[in-house]
Amino acid sequence: MAKVSLDQIRKRLEVFDQQRRHYEWKSGQQRGLARHEVWRHTYLARPYLIGAPDDRVAERFRNIFLNVNEIGPDGNLRPVPMSETDEYMQVFTHILEEYGGRFGDMPPINLIQSAKAPILKYFEHGMPIGVRMFDGYNTPTTPILVKYGKRQFLEPMLQTGNLRLANAGLYNDASFLDSVRDDETSRTFFIPTYKERLEGKSNINFQGKLIEFEDDDIVLPLVFDDYYLFSLCEHIHYRMPTDFDADSAIVIRNPILFKQRLISSFLARFPDWIPMEGKVTYYDPYRDYTKFRIPEMAKHFGYAYQKEVRVAFKPRSRVSTNLEPLFLSVGPMNDYADLISI
Repeated sequence: MAKVSLDQIRKRLEVFDQQRRHYEWKSGQQRGLARHEVWRHTYLARPYLIGAPDDRVAERFRNIFLNVNEIGPDGNLRPVPMSETDEYMQVFTHILEEYGGRFGDMPPINLIQSAKAPILKYFEHGMPIGVRMFDGYNTPTTPILVKYGKRQFLEPMLQTGNLRLANAGLYNDASFLDSVRDDETSRTFFIPTYKERLEGKSNINFQGKLIEFEDDDIVLPLVFDDYYLFSLCEHIHYRMPTDFDADSAIVIRNPILFKQRLISSFLARFPDWIPMEGKVTYYDPYRDYTKFRIPEMAKHFGYAYQKEVRVAFKPRSRVSTNLEPLFLSVGPMNDYADLISI
């Protein structure tokens, strides 16, 4: 991974400083700044990506691109409504400014094409499978949870309540789809160092430890022990069947009952473990250093469009053996869940 030289940082800062001063001048004019210009100025005042290697910035661009759009019930791609969140439009604006400083233009065309590829996959067989799957289904207006998967597994789960609970370490498997594969037992943060590098420093003292960074930002991994998790979505999302190679989904119309039964079933076998449940917190590794306190309930923001809800269990003390998937029963689900298939 090519690093960023001091000369590159200085040249980019010259560009950013000129643009920043322009927006500061414009903010004092009668019409002020448009919303996207406020976001641009925010980045130019603190260009947190300026010292990051090209490969890392490109990966961030792809992650953001996945989250600025969604598929509607009509099968059309549309921007995520600002009323829902503007977080990804903000960081998308930031990264456009960063590419302007790096290349004086938009992101490279090959990067844009690679960022589009996962989106185009939803439409490779015409109407997205998720839209076809839920066509005609009367979605409940009350809270629901949705489990996507293969009918051969979900139908028995609905009828008997038998389900498979995976350990988190299992998801770090190269054979999984990109949208499924993730390192669920570590969370990585990046701390910008361009100011220190401009001052001639090559290390900092962080929590009593001397960390060397040379021509890169600080890469700070948070590693924790394996645990169990059961993943669902908080609503019907039309991208998920493609992401999970699913031909079916279970719509759970009583989320509280399901979670209670799952937690009770697990604790009956492992009473000393700690249960956790709720929406996953999605964190930006360059900006959200304090956004979450429970790492088992957090994920990289590149997965945020999946809107995951999970039930997880961690041991009170370190387990001496490697965790393996296990099977639990929550009892028949027919009276509070629906099976939807393509």
